Amino acid sequence: MTHKAKDLSPDQKTAIESLLGRSIAENEEISVRATTSPSAPEWLKASWKSAEEQGLDQLSMEEIDAEIAAARKARLERRASEQ
Repeated sequence: MTHKAKDLSPDQKTAIESLLGRSIAENEEISVRATTSPSAPEWLKASWKSAEEQGLDQLSMEEIDAEIAAARKARLERRASEQ
């Protein structure tokens, strides 16, 4: 399925730009292909289920970024204290 960037919601546009690692132009055509979880490996399905059970699938991009930053900071602090 092909969409114009201008027809996407702000959240969809942000998600696609995050995946692409670049901004998308308003008239740029975006091809979206959905895959279903039955084709996913078992370890990935288990990870999705675990995330859903913990409510992690409801986090915003900002919350995910904050969690990653906190984990990195904690890891760096642990390494510094071990030296």
